[in-house]
Amino acid sequence: MKNCRKDKSKKLANKLLTLDIDEGIRIDSSIQEKKIFINKTASGIFVVELITRNALNSDIRYFDFVNDVIKFVKSSFNKRFLISDY
Repeated sequence: MKNCRKDKSKKLANKLLTLDIDEGIRIDSSIQEKKIFINKTASGIFVVELITRNALNSDIRYFDFVNDVIKFVKSSFNKRFLISDY
């Protein structure tokens, strides 16, 4: 199980490092009814939106570093989430 978590974190880190400003990453979990959308500004800042309970609650945060984004994702989803591009 530990390796699976590290693999997801590594996969997410790679996607974040190569993210263009016209791309995005979606992270979700049907079990926890949460979604995170991640985009990157032209200046390299990550814009992270956490949506819970069918978009009734939204929280937008800004991060300068990939590790901070990964920590936020882990704290929001624990172990169970899926990563997809859009």
